[in-house]
Amino acid sequence: MATLLYVASTETFVGKSAVCMGLISHLRHDGFEIGYMKPVSVSVAHTTETTLDEDATLIRETLGLETSVDQISPVFITPQVVDAIMNGQPPMLAEKIQEGYRTVSRGKEIVIMEGTNRWVEGALVDLAADQVIAMLNAPVLLVCRYHSTLTVDNILTVQRYLNNRVIGVLLNQIEQPQLDLVEKKVAPFLESRGIMVLGMLPHEPFLASVSVGEIEAHLGGAYVGSPEWRNKLVESLMVGAMGAESSLSFFRRRANKAVITGGDRIDLQLVALETSTSALILTGNMRPAVNVLNRAEEREVPIILVTTDTLTTVEHCEKLFGRVRFRQHAKLQHFIEMMERHFDYQRLYDTLGLRKK
Repeated sequence: MATLLYVASTETFVGKSAVCMGLISHLRHDGFEIGYMKPVSVSVAHTTETTLDEDATLIRETLGLETSVDQISPVFITPQVVDAIMNGQPPMLAEKIQEGYRTVSRGKEIVIMEGTNRWVEGALVDLAADQVIAMLNAPVLLVCRYHSTLTVDNILTVQRYLNNRVIGVLLNQIEQPQLDLVEKKVAPFLESRGIMVLGMLPHEPFLASVSVGEIEAHLGGAYVGSPEWRNKLVESLMVGAMGAESSLSFFRRRANKAVITGGDRIDLQLVALETSTSALILTGNMRPAVNVLNRAEEREVPIILVTTDTLTTVEHCEKLFGRVRFRQHAKLQHFIEMMERHFDYQRLYDTLGLRKK
């Protein structure tokens, strides 16, 4: 019978899917037969042929899993499902999860099960995280973004709510100034409360980056530049709205950035191009000046032209950065390597009763 580990989180975009990939990669390397499942999905994407969960599909394709998508993600919370429930015709969803798990776990030594984006999702169909965990009697690895000591409140609440099924926690995206506090105070405190701190991962701007192509698609702008430049990664955003005299020192503060500025601010555009800039985003639907186009070509910096004003464009870009996913191989590989350095796999093995081959 396969060992099961449920990977949960209390909020969206904490790196849960990346953690699942890291776990599967390491377990495979150690010789284990691995299954993966995301039993309940509310992040539904529609294609011309089917409905799918983007995270589960990405993991399946990236890791070359043989199990079908329907078995990996058996339950989708679609408007049709919600309507059926509201009309007093609840579908047999729990049975679909149990059947999917039997299929996914067949011939496997361990199954990594990814939870929903947020703890409460799925409650409408009686398949919130705690309900799935109880149904399958699953131990839980909790992935949390570390904001402050208030994060400890969330962890302890989940532990109490799950009747101590939480075997450990991975603290992710810890800002550099917080690392010492987390290592010396927070982690020992959680350990004293019976929660193993299996990993503490520092925040790295590279992992929060998005590609120029993703920004272009998100903003719906017009692209100027070579097609291969769409793969450039943007680690941060900067807004050009100051005087040209002070802009050079300002733009030098961050590398691999996207600079958002008005299409008429030729002075700022040229200064930005003299610093480490991955993309120029020009607002107001204005064509770049010839000297800007020439310099961007020399520096291999793509330009995205948008019709919105600067403030609106910034707001749209920030939403994209808030839900970044690991779609670039280099980012995923970097995260897996971080887990190798900062995650205690042996302690996890001991807790789950696994023996490295």
